[in-house]
Amino acid sequence: MVTWGDIRQWDPEKIGLLSRSLVCTSDGLMEDMATLERLSETLEWTGAAADAARVEIHSLRDGYFRAADQLISIGTCVEDLAYAMYPLVASVLECDREAQDSDADITDDGGVLDRMTLYSSASEDAWSLGRDRLRRIRDLRERATELLTRARYLDAQGASTLLALFDSVAATGAAVSTILAAAPESKVAVPTETAVPTGKSASANAAFWDSLTMAERTRLLVDRPDLIGNLDGIPAVVRDSANRRMLVRERSRLEEAATDLEDRLNDNIFGGMLDNADAGLVQTRKRLAALDAITATLDQGDRQLLVLDNRSGEDTLAAIAVGNVDTATHVAVFVPGLDSDVQGDLGRYDDDMDSLKKTVEQLLPKDPPETAACVTWMNYEAPHLGWNLLNPDRSVVSGSAAIAGGERLSTFLDGLDAARAEDPHLSLLGHSYGSLTAAYAVRGADDTGVDELVVVGSPGLGTGTVAELSLPPGHVFVGEASDDTVADLGAFGTDPSRLDGTEQLPTEGSGYLPAEGHGGYFAEGTAAQHNSALVVAGRASELGGRAPGNDR
Repeated sequence: MVTWGDIRQWDPEKIGLLSRSLVCTSDGLMEDMATLERLSETLEWTGAAADAARVEIHSLRDGYFRAADQLISIGTCVEDLAYAMYPLVASVLECDREAQDSDADITDDGGVLDRMTLYSSASEDAWSLGRDRLRRIRDLRERATELLTRARYLDAQGASTLLALFDSVAATGAAVSTILAAAPESKVAVPTETAVPTGKSASANAAFWDSLTMAERTRLLVDRPDLIGNLDGIPAVVRDSANRRMLVRERSRLEEAATDLEDRLNDNIFGGMLDNADAGLVQTRKRLAALDAITATLDQGDRQLLVLDNRSGEDTLAAIAVGNVDTATHVAVFVPGLDSDVQGDLGRYDDDMDSLKKTVEQLLPKDPPETAACVTWMNYEAPHLGWNLLNPDRSVVSGSAAIAGGERLSTFLDGLDAARAEDPHLSLLGHSYGSLTAAYAVRGADDTGVDELVVVGSPGLGTGTVAELSLPPGHVFVGEASDDTVADLGAFGTDPSRLDGTEQLPTEGSGYLPAEGHGGYFAEGTAAQHNSALVVAGRASELGGRAPGNDR
């Protein structure tokens, strides 16, 4: 079985030279045989010996041509493998360089040995260094494991193709090119549906994408956008392109389904009483309304569709960024709460994030220039009132929706870092029940790369101590409007404003409008919006009540 050390020794350039030599040798055999036949036929030589020579030369023809055919087929397969090896080997060598820079070693089975000892410390710098160290080692391990999986897949594909070809030749005597032509899909080791990672970490997904050739990436983007649009860890520009393709496909599918359901209802005197066609039509129109909201938001321009999930739950789920999360210096991810859904709320939340991005960029230095991107993350089924109160997975009195959403959000946040060469300054913003979801996403010392957590109108973070959150001391901010009764409930653990280790996010004063009620925290011109922008811009030390020099 292929090991990490084996891949280090792979040389795609020399393997490519071998493939070209095989093809050239094949061409040479064909030319040599043609030359012999031509000479024997044109030579002015008659008699029994001449006839015998010509018969023997002709009898060798099929063997020569079969050998030439085999050589060119081997060369073609080897060339395909060499082409696929280039990005894989480059990724492996990059992992080795990062491991060396991090005082770590990658073992033959893809494991990572950390040669540096970590010591516990309460200081912010030591805590951040320790967290970053754990994440770096974890990321290396997950990337190495995925690259090793990819290498073994390519090796097995190549071996299987060659062995199958020549087993068939031995059994039937057929030319290799005939077998290749009959099964062209086996000729090139390309990612199939089973080869695309499912349920793996963002780092593993990033390693998988980096190991693909441009042809393989294009094939996935064009033929299977459903497999990569929501794959955390691959570039946002790719996810956006894939999800826009899926947006068109899903609209077509749902419009056809709606027409079919309408026809069934029109043809049935009992309506939907006997087959639930009326309920199906309502659900289909609801999803179409969600796609309308997504389309309208994307039409604003400078947007990236990072998530489009139209199948996994009752609601259509999405995440849309204002700005480019692949290149922005500062990235903020906003998680809404109770009663939020794509069809009814995406537009106004996106407007809030657009306004927040503009406010943040007014605070950023221009030399060298820094940029911002803000994401509206609606990739979990938020609780709703009404009948959902009876559903433990969707009830606002339960933390189940937040726990499930937190798992999805954690991987998404990790993917923002994994898709980039340099991590952004990453802020997580949670409103109302969304603050509970955000808190569950940042549990664990090495889970995410979140630098700041801002919660506003929060009914609780599901914890009695900020030590459970994967954030350095002094980087959890709590905003609470004076007339927001939800923020005083403490329904999920201690009231966040009373938790030790949190920082106050002023929601009024300093010449800005006060936040009003439970839903006005990100309204343009409010103190809450301005102070949230300060945190996102990395200027939290300028918040009211915080001493200068106490920034991250």
